[in-house]
Amino acid sequence: MPYISELITYPLKSAKGISSKKLKLNTRGPEFDRDWMVINSNKRFLSQRQHPSMCLIETKLSNNCLTLTAPKKTPITIDFDSNSNTQNVVVWGDQVPASDCGDEAAAWISNYLSTECRLVHMPKETLRLVDTVYAKQNETVSFADGFPSLIISQASLDDFNSKLERPITMAHFRPNIIIESCPPFAEDEWQVIKVNGITFSLVKPCSRCIIPAIEPESGSKRMDIIKALSKHRRRGNATYFGQNALHDTQGIIQVGDEVEILI
Repeated sequence: MPYISELITYPLKSAKGISSKKLKLNTRGPEFDRDWMVINSNKRFLSQRQHPSMCLIETKLSNNCLTLTAPKKTPITIDFDSNSNTQNVVVWGDQVPASDCGDEAAAWISNYLSTECRLVHMPKETLRLVDTVYAKQNETVSFADGFPSLIISQASLDDFNSKLERPITMAHFRPNIIIESCPPFAEDEWQVIKVNGITFSLVKPCSRCIIPAIEPESGSKRMDIIKALSKHRRRGNATYFGQNALHDTQGIIQVGDEVEILI
């Protein structure tokens, strides 16, 4: 039976993820996942699409604080409760209330990215709805691109690596839930799965942009990855890898949990 082999949370949108043995799902998805985000002077989100070096920012969560570390930068720690000045920020087509993390954090991230920007946090009371074309129960999401969780099987990555001269890691695709012991791209056929009593609906394949081509350890781009995606994973006008998922209840899933395929 398929099982969970890895769980990953990305506290800061477009920064490195944190691998863990267990993952708590709240109403917006994995706890702390994409709860922080970088915005430009127009209050629009920034990501690796504009600033590939964001992939080198490491995150750590402890003692009700987020710590950011980046090459040649002194780490900075931001208290969860130090945020103020709530304002509307833009994530794709959504305007979302967010709290500013202060001038020190803004100076740190602006200096690292060499552009004027600020760090914001999503308050617990913020409700950002998932696209109702796919969500029927008023499901909510954090600053993630559009859905609470991304699911990919290890076999899918292994199959894709067979098309590349130099293999890549799962970090290129930034999933939350990695599943082992199933055929390549089996997740493309799954509609509903259950893990530890939590039901996940796999509602939309994940369309891919330039980010999978960015090397997570260097920030350099590999266009052979984009070419391979276009050749082997194109459907219509886009390429797809992984499945976006909604969950029906809050709870905890762990590495080793069995994955029951319901539909």
